[in-house]
Amino acid sequence: MKQKKNKTTPNIKRFDDRLSKVYDPKGDKAKLYDEWSNTYDEDLLNDLGYIAHSEVGAIFTELVSDTSTFILDVACGTGLVGQYLRQRDYDRIDGVDFSEGMLDLVRTRSIYQHTWQHDFTKPANIEKLYQAVICVGLFSYNLPRISDMHNVVNCVEPGGLCVISINGAAWTELEFESQIYQEASDHHFAINEIRDTGYIQKEKIDAKVLVIQRHT
Repeated sequence: MKQKKNKTTPNIKRFDDRLSKVYDPKGDKAKLYDEWSNTYDEDLLNDLGYIAHSEVGAIFTELVSDTSTFILDVACGTGLVGQYLRQRDYDRIDGVDFSEGMLDLVRTRSIYQHTWQHDFTKPANIEKLYQAVICVGLFSYNLPRISDMHNVVNCVEPGGLCVISINGAAWTELEFESQIYQEASDHHFAINEIRDTGYIQKEKIDAKVLVIQRHT
């Protein structure tokens, strides 16, 4: 009798090699992104058909229309999301990423007021909470886990909005939906909406976008 495939061990090797390496929970994600930083934009935009920065950015600008809002771009990478927002007159944006290679690159671009390094498997110790958070590409097959999402949400002030994408393939294969609602219940935030968007077109990966409001 043929056994059913375990949904907790998806076949990430089916994706482009660059993606499968950073999706692999056994890999050194920070090192991989450090090494990828110089060709990241070209690879994602031209080779892989990456559109998440504009898809999620459009949702964010719809919901957070005040361009003077104090914003944190979590997993800012090379600044694709920040650049999208800056082109639409949002100019109070900070960026945070766990890859020093990505941060070294983005600091050469005039996108963010401030940048800082952080691993969101741990709480962030920040002096002033942000009015809104956008987070694109952080939650996928690798760390951080869905159970770490409160570390992102806790960067926004009570009542503030977070717009957070989740890799759609991982959402389905790792059965994230129930985990999301448990995380919200455990950490006092509300999931106002879940939207479907594009993510990496040439790999046929879509995204789920969570519109979250922090309570306390």
